[in-house]
Amino acid sequence: MTVPRKHNLLSIQTMIVGFVSIGIFSWIPKQLFSSQMEAKVFNFGFYHLSLNPWTNSTPLDQFLTPWFLWVSRLVNRPEDVVLILDCITIFSGVFLVMYFSHRVHWSFALGLSFLLSSSPLFLIFQTWLGFSDPITFLLISLYLILLYSDLKTKLKVFLLSLVLFLGQTNHFFQVLAIVSVLNVSFLIYHKEKIKELIFVMMLAFFMYVLFLIFILNHTAIVWNQTRVSVFSQMWGKEFIRMNTSEPFLGTLGLFHGLWPVVLFLLIRMPISILAFVFCYLISMLTYDTGRVFAILTTPIFILFSIENWRKATISEQRVWYFLTILSPLICSFYPLFYKWDGKIIFLR
Repeated sequence: MTVPRKHNLLSIQTMIVGFVSIGIFSWIPKQLFSSQMEAKVFNFGFYHLSLNPWTNSTPLDQFLTPWFLWVSRLVNRPEDVVLILDCITIFSGVFLVMYFSHRVHWSFALGLSFLLSSSPLFLIFQTWLGFSDPITFLLISLYLILLYSDLKTKLKVFLLSLVLFLGQTNHFFQVLAIVSVLNVSFLIYHKEKIKELIFVMMLAFFMYVLFLIFILNHTAIVWNQTRVSVFSQMWGKEFIRMNTSEPFLGTLGLFHGLWPVVLFLLIRMPISILAFVFCYLISMLTYDTGRVFAILTTPIFILFSIENWRKATISEQRVWYFLTILSPLICSFYPLFYKWDGKIIFLR
């Protein structure tokens, strides 16, 4: 097969996978994770901030989401915020799947779409409504794509720094934790990229410092220590209460239907245990344990899946693919839930 024909075939496959993944991301999460009102968490704060994000009510470490909603001029009621963020979630998943269909293999990309659509992260997207997590997911998806891209070094470093900077303005501590673990995990398999990623971190922090100087000196937004105060409350008896309650269901809820794929990766890539343990330790310091663990581990999960696929035999690739298709089926076998404030919250 000639190179132009092979390229055209690859493009057609990528488009087909993209269309299929739109259906998967639009349908499976809504079927699996439909919930009663008592299980949903609504955040109406971003609706009010989207009307004017330049007030002292805007959290400094979550500036990007209300600013983006304000710039879009699409928000007329609180429901619009939920709809916009839901569209961003679907777009992020489809974009990620299409890229890795082209970059890795179409069957890997389809497996990835089943994996994501039945993941605890998408459970959170369906139940925690109006939060900034979908934009974090979009930026982390772009970061992953850029990590595996063939762009020239200088352009790649700049774009990675820009995405990281935007992530820091959207949810500083969350994105910093995700990217730190993501970079270390990536360097396990690509040690030659260490200088690039160090420069990415330095440039992104420099951009963020400039951002802080501008925001604090030219807007009404003020420095706040909300995250620090929350962390300070999590020690002692509160920490023990949070992390010793519901041990079985709490462990099951970390991955739900993804457990077979997780165990498969842990067996094939034992080093991944350290990354997941680090994410779990961070989630132990928060009240919304399930939500934090889901957003931290999903990018790491994708990265190790990519590296596993590249090193796997055809038989091992088929096992991974079969387990990903199995994920939504497993999720339908029992009542789903998430953990919050040491309690198990069932969706239905």
